[in-house]
Amino acid sequence: MADPVGDVVWTPETAIAMLRSADLSQRYYAAWWLGKMRVHSAVPALLVALQDEEDRTALGGYPLRRNAARALGKLGDTTALPALEEALHCSDFYVREAAAQAIEEIAASSPSAHRAAQACIPALTKLLSSSEPQPYEAILEALGQLRAVSAQALVEPFLHHSLPRIRMAGARAMYGLTGDPQYGELLVRELSNPDVNLRRVALTDLGKIGYLPAAEVIPQCQVENSFKLFALKSLLAHHLPASGITLELDPNLAATLQKIMLAMDELL
Repeated sequence: MADPVGDVVWTPETAIAMLRSADLSQRYYAAWWLGKMRVHSAVPALLVALQDEEDRTALGGYPLRRNAARALGKLGDTTALPALEEALHCSDFYVREAAAQAIEEIAASSPSAHRAAQACIPALTKLLSSSEPQPYEAILEALGQLRAVSAQALVEPFLHHSLPRIRMAGARAMYGLTGDPQYGELLVRELSNPDVNLRRVALTDLGKIGYLPAAEVIPQCQVENSFKLFALKSLLAHHLPASGITLELDPNLAATLQKIMLAMDELL
């Protein structure tokens, strides 16, 4: 797929080559492009970019590393997991955040990837007890996705964090660790939060954890329809892959999923 930008026609081969460009902005864009276009052949080059030392801000950040981590997450390749785990130790807060998000994304891509990504649990857990500022939202959500039961005692205190987004991430993680509906209901209550941004976050979280009881209240949430559609689509994606036979055996699940589809039709 060609995508002309400036004087460059972007193809997979061009983008991979641009990761070694003298122009740091082209490297940054190339990493983003390779992830967006799901160019799986770019994994080795992106792993090199994840170690980049040249693209560094005055404050010590590593922009190319951030985009490389995000791209690797989108590609879902488990061979990237050791490098992403190592990136959790980077001095750049946002590289650590991108690495945790990438690990979560890879874990969600398939059952085998989920099993492979569980090797990252100790490194993610260690960050929760660090004295340094950490990207707690991303770490908590990754631990929830990985069902890191061993981390539960460290995750639970974040339910009482001073920042609402981190409390919500804690609830999302605890639901992933325990399956206890009380944590899903904590997120449902946030759908009435006066802050529209927090309502959007709650919708996203409910969709990602596949909390079916939220299906009836999501369409009534006071946010843009696009956010409601995304949350409902995530609910479907969470339950449909394993529902081929189950739908015939579980009429309640079938009815709920049908209601979700009808709600999506109405929102459209």
